[in-house]
Amino acid sequence: MRTSFLAVLLLSSPLAVAAEDTSEAPSAWDGSAELGFIDTSGNTDTQSTNGAFKVKHKGQQWDKALKLTALTSKEDGVTSKEKYNGEINLDRNFDARSYLAITGTQERARFSGFEYQSTASVGYGYRVINEDKMKLAFEAAPGYRRDKLKESGDINEDTILRIDADFSWTIQEGVEFTEEFVAELGEENSTYKSETGLKSQINGSLATKLTYKIKYVDEVPPENKNTDREFGVTLVYSF
Repeated sequence: MRTSFLAVLLLSSPLAVAAEDTSEAPSAWDGSAELGFIDTSGNTDTQSTNGAFKVKHKGQQWDKALKLTALTSKEDGVTSKEKYNGEINLDRNFDARSYLAITGTQERARFSGFEYQSTASVGYGYRVINEDKMKLAFEAAPGYRRDKLKESGDINEDTILRIDADFSWTIQEGVEFTEEFVAELGEENSTYKSETGLKSQINGSLATKLTYKIKYVDEVPPENKNTDREFGVTLVYSF
């Protein structure tokens, strides 16, 4: 069947929301918007601007999160970098520590050699540390990957094992360190991603954030590099 598992997952999102007990106590929404500058190396060497939007909802049974990012730049009026990412997470809590982890992602990077790269996975998550100032969670989930090559238009499909480690530490009031590592291991191809961040609060709603991202892909189209790196400084507005 050619129907993308990712599309099915995204369509399941409103069903998951509706499935929550309507009698549960009100729960919190929070989110952030980012705008900043990024210096990149890898498939392109350029200076870029980026934006990000994140929103989360924490419920008694279901936690939901949506993350959208965009990165683009032009040199002498010509686009030299263009990348868009979307990620949706649905966590069905079994108790305070363990949960069912459902994740769907898609990336469209103009100069990566791929038209798009998308994954979907369903697995188990466990919060090893779940304190106010420090959190550490691990996820392991079987899933599906679907990539489309830009030049040939060929579509590659693969089963994967997605492993996620997510750490956050409030060093002191207003200063937070974060680290997320994701490995998507497949028979045909594997991808490894790391994102390190340090956020410093300016006031109640505004903060500055330093981020360093690395993405490594085992098998890439000809004339494309396996590793992309990004270093960014952004202004963050939280709501």
